[in-house]
Amino acid sequence: MAEYDNVQKVPVKESDKSIFKDAGEKYHWVYELPMMKSFFLLFEVWRVLGIAAGIIIVLMSVMHLFSHDGWQGLLYSIEMGVLVLAILMVISIPAYYIVTKANNGKYTVLFDMDKDGVDHTQIKTDKARALETLTMLAGGAARNFTAAGSGLLSSAGGSLYSRFSNVRKIKAVRGKDLIKLNGRLMRNQVYVTAEDFDFVYDYIVEHCPNARIV
Repeated sequence: MAEYDNVQKVPVKESDKSIFKDAGEKYHWVYELPMMKSFFLLFEVWRVLGIAAGIIIVLMSVMHLFSHDGWQGLLYSIEMGVLVLAILMVISIPAYYIVTKANNGKYTVLFDMDKDGVDHTQIKTDKARALETLTMLAGGAARNFTAAGSGLLSSAGGSLYSRFSNVRKIKAVRGKDLIKLNGRLMRNQVYVTAEDFDFVYDYIVEHCPNARIV
């Protein structure tokens, strides 16, 4: 992609070894998260299941409440909804283990950040390979910048973009290399190494005028 043209490594500070900056003032870095040490993906699945189950339970309860079933139908709807949710949550545990094994136990993510927002993109490759690609771009070793950048993103999975103007709450969890960004119908998790944590955190706070710092 063109946005990866002329990428250069930016020494945010002396110890920085992972953040790259392109000609368009956008920062890029790769983070590798051991999936068996951090279960945030599983918790996110449970959160989505819980919201979906809650909506279904409410709709079914309202229908039963105003039908001839009355309170008995209402209680039945709640019981069945909770039971189905519990079954799905239990099933998701072995499913998470299978996904973890398929990804070699690691969740590798590419972050792209500029003054407008940050993009969180899962990439189906290891951190070493991703960093090698960015290093090639930074050092000018690749003859075709666009092809190299496209090659990295060709292995991309899901992506989640957070516009800074829509962020309403920022929470830093330094022990987990994590910065949480929450807004209306938006939740994002930015991971960054301890060496670069302060730079990324300060940058995000500076560009989120509507956010409350937790």
